[in-house]
Amino acid sequence: MRTIAILNLKGGVGKTVTAVNLSYILAAEHKQRVLLIDADSQCNSTEFFGVDPDRGNLAQLMTAPMDPAYAVGQIQRTQHKGLDILAASMELMDLDLTKLENKAVRATAISELLAHLTETGQDYDTVLVDCPPAFNAATASALLAANEVIIPIKLDAFSLRGMANLVRQVQNMRKINPALRVSGCLVTMYYKDQTIDEALATLQGSGLPVFATKIRRSKRVDGMSFAQQPLSVFSPRSGAGVDYRAFAKELMGGGHHGNGI
Repeated sequence: MRTIAILNLKGGVGKTVTAVNLSYILAAEHKQRVLLIDADSQCNSTEFFGVDPDRGNLAQLMTAPMDPAYAVGQIQRTQHKGLDILAASMELMDLDLTKLENKAVRATAISELLAHLTETGQDYDTVLVDCPPAFNAATASALLAANEVIIPIKLDAFSLRGMANLVRQVQNMRKINPALRVSGCLVTMYYKDQTIDEALATLQGSGLPVFATKIRRSKRVDGMSFAQQPLSVFSPRSGAGVDYRAFAKELMGGGHHGNGI
């Protein structure tokens, strides 16, 4: 089961937009069975797909004793065929790293859920985790379970300066999850400009893998969020809509972005 954490400790870089569009495209256009885990207390992916956190959510999973049937019961179906979701809730905000240390929260919650799904033949082709812009208990649980990290990045000075800290956090998690690797940085909100292209060259020269596909800046992304429809439905011919489909193909093996780190 391919498990991908979509992670950047900086907000506003397109993590949720990437999570909801990629999960939909993999399910609808690549006929995969996809589980989207919303690990962000802002609950944007949860609200986008219109599911009810009271019917099951990640915070409940992380704070309850491990019970396989209970864990699977937290997963909800979305209105889109092949796409399920484990919702977020505001309670995730209270699950900080100190609670992991005190054993009040199970860092292995996501790993245990996925292991049970595999053991019982209910596993998914791809699991995507929409991580919060902070290194907290939910982020730690995601990185323990994941085998890949995708880093959406907006090409500005603030995002580039924060990359070293983010990569350091991922490398630290490798001490307890050796399978974890950075698959690549995904450039989002791209537009043609000399400064932006210089920033891209800096990123490409940093030693980090960078996906060939760039997601173009598009006002249709804002419209998508209000309509609660993925770009492939809301505006399939928009620049970002075209780019996310190209990115899905690249991620599935139709393009080269390096070997990860």
